[in-house]
Amino acid sequence: MYCGDGTVNQTSEKCDDGNNMSGDGCSSICKLEVRCGDGTVNQSSEECDDGDNVSGDGCSSTCKVEECGDGITQSSLGETCDDGNTSGGDGCRANCTVELCGDDILDPGESCDDGNNMPLDGCSPFCAIEVVK
Repeated sequence: MYCGDGTVNQTSEKCDDGNNMSGDGCSSICKLEVRCGDGTVNQSSEECDDGDNVSGDGCSSTCKVEECGDGITQSSLGETCDDGNTSGGDGCRANCTVELCGDDILDPGESCDDGNNMPLDGCSPFCAIEVVK
């Protein structure tokens, strides 16, 4: 029994994938290698590890926490936009939702927002105050 024979020697090996190559999850000396996507957070190099190498699900393919302002729109986190900042006022709010006229949220550039796009009710469909006679 030796490292690289494909059989784990319980006394000296933590893994044995049948080769002596590192970088594939089992090192050339039959020790487990920590890697992004293995489902275990390596505190020295990873912020998260959800067991895959897919971005857009809260943990990136490089094991960094994805959040509002990182430039990646993650619908699973409730984001409808993400322009890489959290300043708002540029079409994407600080909470990574799209600024829309008629959603009952007063955004920069809107003088009113009454929650609808109906004309002649005091707030126009373009979120400008209108004088109704």
